[in-house]
Amino acid sequence: MKKSAFNSIICLALLILATLVCNASAADSQTKSKIILDTDIGTDIDDAWALAFVLSYKGFEPLGVTITDADTPARAKIACKRLHLANRGKIPVAIGRQTATPAGRIDYQFSWAEDFTLKKPIDQPAADFIVNTIKRNPGEVTLIGIGPLQNIADALRIEPNLARYVKRVVLMSGCIYGTAWTRTPIAEWNVVTALTDSQIVYSSGLPITIIPLDSTSYVQLASEERDEIRARNSLLTRSLEALYRLWISSPASRMTMHDQMAVAEAASPGRFFGKKESLLLKVDDKGFTRIDNLSGKPVEVCLEPRRDDFVKYFISELLQ
Repeated sequence: MKKSAFNSIICLALLILATLVCNASAADSQTKSKIILDTDIGTDIDDAWALAFVLSYKGFEPLGVTITDADTPARAKIACKRLHLANRGKIPVAIGRQTATPAGRIDYQFSWAEDFTLKKPIDQPAADFIVNTIKRNPGEVTLIGIGPLQNIADALRIEPNLARYVKRVVLMSGCIYGTAWTRTPIAEWNVVTALTDSQIVYSSGLPITIIPLDSTSYVQLASEERDEIRARNSLLTRSLEALYRLWISSPASRMTMHDQMAVAEAASPGRFFGKKESLLLKVDDKGFTRIDNLSGKPVEVCLEPRRDDFVKYFISELLQ
C-alpha cells in the first residue's frame, strides 16, 4: 500500500472516531436534566448533603445554585466552598435577599466556610438569575426548591408568567395529612417561614410537585449508613462529615433526609414513592398547606416513601 493511501485511511479513521466522540458527547448532554437548586444551606444539615447529591448525580446539568432565607451571604460561602471542593467552580451561585435570622439561632455550619474566598457568588440577584436562566432554556429547566420560598416568589414578581417557561418545580414543602411525629398536619418550616411568599408560589399555577413532611419525616439516616459514607474517606465524604459534626446537637441526633428526597424525585420521578396524589392546595394564613377544592391550585404530592430503596440509591450516587 502506498504511503499516501495509508495516510488517507488513517485520517479518515481519525475523522470517524472524532465524529463518534462528538456525537456521543452531544447525546450525553441532551439526556441530562437542566436544574437550578434553590437552598437555605447552612441551618439544617440535609441541604449540604442534597447539594452533594446534585453534584454527584451524572444525570443532572446544574445551571446554578441560588441561596435563600436569613443570612444569605453566609450561606452562599458554604455553597461556593462545596462547589470548589467538587471541582465544579464554574457553576454560578446567586444570593437571594436577606431576611431576619430567628432570635437565638446559631448556624454552626457557617464556620466551615467563613474564611473561604477562592470562589465568590455572582453579582446577579437570585430571583433575576432564576428568571433569566429559565427563559434562556424554555421548557427545559427543573427548579428544585429545598428552602423557604422567597427567591421563587421574587422570581414570580419579576415574571408572573414563569409557568410558561419552566419545565417542573420540585419542592421539599408542606404537610397534608400528618407526619411521623404527629397524626395531624402541621405548618411546615419552608412554608410558614416565608408565608406571603409561599402563598404566591402555591397560587401561581407553576407545575409544582411537593415532597411533604408526610413522606420525609419517615426517612432518617441510620448510624451504619452514615458510617458507610464516612468510611469512603474521600474529599467529599470528609467535608460532609465535618458539616454533620457542626450540625449535630447530641450523639443521638440523626439527619432526616427531607431535601435529599426532593432532589431524588427530580432525578427519578415517582421512583421512591408508593403513591402520588394530584391535589388542589392552598396555603392558609397560618402556613398550613390545605386541600381546597374551590380555590386551590393543582399540586402533585409524593406520599408513601420507599425509604430503603431511596437511601440505598442516595448512598450509591454519593459514593460513585
